Amino acid sequence: MTRLVDVNSTIVALATALGSGSIAVIRLSGKNALSIGNKIFTGEDLEKAPPNTIHFGRIVYNSREIDQVMVAIFHQPHSYTGENSLEISCHANPLIVDMIVESLLDNGAVMAGAGEFTLRAFLNGKIDLTQAEAVSSLIAAKTKHATKNALEHLEGALQNRVEFVKNSVMDSISLLELDLDFSEEDIAIADPGQIAGRVGKAKKNIQALIDSYNYARIFNSGLHLTIIGKPNSGKSTLLNVLLGENRAITSHIPGTTRDTISEEIIIQNILFKIVDTAGLREAKDNIEAEGIRRTQTQIDLADLILLLVDRSEEMNGEDKKIIQTLQKAYGGKVFIVLNKIDKPENKKTRDYVYKLNLSRIEISAREEQNIDELKNKIVNHFAETIDQFEDETVITSRRQLDLLEKCAGALERGARTLKRGLGNELAAIDLREALNALGELSGEITTDDILDNIFSKFCIGK
Repeated sequence: MTRLVDVNSTIVALATALGSGSIAVIRLSGKNALSIGNKIFTGEDLEKAPPNTIHFGRIVYNSREIDQVMVAIFHQPHSYTGENSLEISCHANPLIVDMIVESLLDNGAVMAGAGEFTLRAFLNGKIDLTQAEAVSSLIAAKTKHATKNALEHLEGALQNRVEFVKNSVMDSISLLELDLDFSEEDIAIADPGQIAGRVGKAKKNIQALIDSYNYARIFNSGLHLTIIGKPNSGKSTLLNVLLGENRAITSHIPGTTRDTISEEIIIQNILFKIVDTAGLREAKDNIEAEGIRRTQTQIDLADLILLLVDRSEEMNGEDKKIIQTLQKAYGGKVFIVLNKIDKPENKKTRDYVYKLNLSRIEISAREEQNIDELKNKIVNHFAETIDQFEDETVITSRRQLDLLEKCAGALERGARTLKRGLGNELAAIDLREALNALGELSGEITTDDILDNIFSKFCIGK
């Protein structure tokens, strides 16, 4: 056991971030929370006060008044952690916060480890491990979709799906073991075909969760949007316009961008990682060659490639070769952006692009013309993928994925064993393996190392 799971102590930490806010919240949790808080709080007797109440008073430390505060009282098990808890709302001056925390430490509390409040909630049965992971996801969420999914997990969406499958598998195991008990009396209790069908349905339910992990990348790191094109085609200008800030240096001199520049951007509640790259052309020096190599890497990583073409200039053979190569290798990922509609067009360039079987749009990055239409086209490109999982439970944790895949594999083997008539006892072994994987997922089966790995990624105070 690490100190992270030492539930005998009373822990304290700042639960809010220090900054320009006016109020800070200090959280205290453990069997001695009320008595420790009473030692520094003047006002209501916290040990005698009713639960779920808030009291005004002062924090006094070494006979010195530190601050006027509000203290919220929670009695076990009706608190976030399932323990006696206090939440002290004080003024968000770092000196005041430090003195209050120090006074609590001097009176018997210990500093909380990362994620220890949520860990205690898990250990006290307030939440399962999938809900604990949802707390971390909710804090880190960058979009409405990510927030919605994390909140659904916190409210038990994944837990309920897992519990449904778990009950189905347990029923199947019970029938198989009951059949084994009566096998010597030549009495058939279980129909292997029916149980195989039930196991197959359970596996299908688990597979749907596994498939949702591909969508989780949109939550965690965003869709990869790579801007490419010839030097001076307007790539950096487009990046700046999409970001709404001057992130990249722009110049009429070709080759200004020698390296990749990446930023995160949210378009219509979808997270994108947008990358501006070095211009595609024959390199004149080693530095430019490295920039072009990195451009190729970003093209390979892209979910969507925005190929900027200067519609005011005539395309040469090298330009056309680049487009043909991209179309052949990346197909539907390539989106042509005809830039500089604020200038007279080159008809040959426009005609060539319009004959290609590629999505396209005409804009002016410099004059910010048709930028909203471009954003709409980008979002619409991913609409089918996003809609597919819009109302589904989506897993975002690699740990969850690994355990679900382990479960699915065991269910597949169990169903195959039943269909082939290879023995109910062998099928029961496979189904128990699946059940153990689901137990690890929810936290019924776990180890200190797993808990430390999960909760060490939390912020202190949560």
